[in-house]
Amino acid sequence: MNQVVKDKMQREIMVVKNDILFSRNKRTQWLLDKKCSFEKIILENYEYMVRWQAEVNFDYKQPIPYGVVVSEDKKVFVYKRGGAGSNAGEARLHSKMSFWVGWHIEVDDRVSPNLLRETLLREVEEEIKINENDVVNISVLGYINDDMNEVGKVHFWVAYAIEVSTYNFALEDGELDNGEFLTLADIDALLATGDYNLEPWSVILHDEIKKYLA
Repeated sequence: MNQVVKDKMQREIMVVKNDILFSRNKRTQWLLDKKCSFEKIILENYEYMVRWQAEVNFDYKQPIPYGVVVSEDKKVFVYKRGGAGSNAGEARLHSKMSFWVGWHIEVDDRVSPNLLRETLLREVEEEIKINENDVVNISVLGYINDDMNEVGKVHFWVAYAIEVSTYNFALEDGELDNGEFLTLADIDALLATGDYNLEPWSVILHDEIKKYLA
């Protein structure tokens, strides 16, 4: 674990108690109906916890604003995470292929009426250098609760589609190895080769992205 990752683990991040998060909606698996009010529940009930503690505290979920970046001509931004020794903070996701951009909300993030969306747009700018002026639309795709693996047990994803007007991006923070905008047909062709290890939440969202782009 390099020093950048060690520092990330000492930061305070947003968490929500499971008892509160699932008090009005059933704790189901995989993609949850976007008509549910999880976004509102999170924004009204979040608190902060040091990240290394949150990673092993199964009484809480870490809300993650999760943005699928799509172009106006229906291409999806796809990338591979950095491997061991990179600045990618979650070792359990090293070198995996992914459709989404975004990560934890920290105590120092700017307070706004919708901290989830505000932080997500900041992450898109920081991670792939696409700024808010290039965002055409942002909307909820759904919510992911995945209790089937160690990462999923402590995270809860608020999935958004972020439509952008540019193909220009840059990877400068050391977390991502490479990326490009691809059609869904191109993505499916890559996955069919068996050479790419797609992270589970991108698998979950695959069909939902197809619906959005139809």
